[in-house]
Amino acid sequence: MSVDTKPEATEEPGRRRKRRSPNRPTPSIAVAFLRMDVIEDISYPMSLVLSELGTILPVLVSFFIGDLVGESPEVGEDYFTFAVLGLAVTAILQGALGGFGGNLQRALNRGTLEQLLVEPVPWTHLPFAMNLWRITMGALEGAIILGMGLLLGADYVASGWWQFLVLLVLGILACTAIGIVSAAVLILSKRSKPFLTLYGMAASLLAGSVFSVSQLPDWLQTLAWAIPHTYVINASRAVLMEDPGTFYVPFNTAVLALLIFNVVVMSAGLWMFSRSLEYGRKMGMLSGY
Repeated sequence: MSVDTKPEATEEPGRRRKRRSPNRPTPSIAVAFLRMDVIEDISYPMSLVLSELGTILPVLVSFFIGDLVGESPEVGEDYFTFAVLGLAVTAILQGALGGFGGNLQRALNRGTLEQLLVEPVPWTHLPFAMNLWRITMGALEGAIILGMGLLLGADYVASGWWQFLVLLVLGILACTAIGIVSAAVLILSKRSKPFLTLYGMAASLLAGSVFSVSQLPDWLQTLAWAIPHTYVINASRAVLMEDPGTFYVPFNTAVLALLIFNVVVMSAGLWMFSRSLEYGRKMGMLSGY
């Protein structure tokens, strides 16, 4: 009795089907990128230590300016606490603002971006995973500033800390969204620093990190409402200071404004980043130095 058997389908080695590797779980992606950034930074320990020590100097300057200024309606009864909160929030948000763009710029300069994109990592995870270390370092710098301020006599309202943390999370997301938009520009132009520099200058001037926004001309105060830093800094003062001065943002108003900003800019940024990656692949722009 003969039994019909189907010949096994064989594939030529050159035509073997390539199986796509399953995407890695999100926690392992975050840990992997965090580990790479930690190794990168601790390879230059002196630079890392000097960078952290550099956060102390503005606090000391603000302490002596506080003795000189005293009380003022614009900054409230305690200029030192006013300035410390502005410096701390700015340091935290700055880490989230430039981390992704900086890592992406290094990958482009080293010619490793295309290799990174073929790994089983969803591209939507990259802006957050590649920004994690800078956010961590920004949070550390902010904690150092707040701690130094406390040692030198800054007076915080203890009941406002949970609101402060909510504002920081929303502010970090807003700055990450701005960083994603700048990354989309970076893919196409190989340079995103002018974009972030312009925003950083606007945030430093308009958000009132060491002075009150009410001291600005009216037309500049109008522009200040378009900067996420304005909401985070001035709402933080409202929840952590007894007297935040003449210009402050209520907590609920800041949360609503930041939520709207995050939804709009994050969605637009992710879309722009996706399209720039597609265009960069098509034009062969991702593998160049």
